[in-house]
Amino acid sequence: MTGTRPKSGPREDVGEGVVDRVLGALAALCLVAIVLMLFGNACLRLLADMPLPWVQEVVTGLLLWLTMFGFVLGVRRHESIAVHTFVTKLPVRVRIGVRIATELVTAAVLLHLAWFSLQYVVDFGGDSTPYLRLPRGFFTSALPVGAAAGALAVLVRLPSVRAVVLRERGEPAV
Repeated sequence: MTGTRPKSGPREDVGEGVVDRVLGALAALCLVAIVLMLFGNACLRLLADMPLPWVQEVVTGLLLWLTMFGFVLGVRRHESIAVHTFVTKLPVRVRIGVRIATELVTAAVLLHLAWFSLQYVVDFGGDSTPYLRLPRGFFTSALPVGAAAGALAVLVRLPSVRAVVLRERGEPAV
């Protein structure tokens, strides 16, 4: 994709804007927490030679959530990597079909990832982290949640594929 977000109606923009802002805020919160913990731990190591051993497990877990928040936000904003060279040379009807097929395959792959990562969380999510004794599922649940949310975002935009393709070509959607 070119990274430009297709425009939608005013009602959709309000709802999408709220979801995007919430995802962005959660990602920013994770990033700020990670930076502050790492900086604080580095200062403790340097100044007092007493780093906190649990910081690594919290940072690793928050990094999973940060990645999934960013992933879902990227999927919602249509900012995934795509190669248009071949597809742009196809007739409009074929382009629409290719785009729909691509979206369906993307959703299927994400649902597959969600299923297997859910199985991982079920099998190993009850294990405790070494220092804080938190269940690992607290952090690893980011994988099935993010994959399922990404699949949902793809499926929700599926009805607008035709209009998006026509808009990309500069043609009015009829």
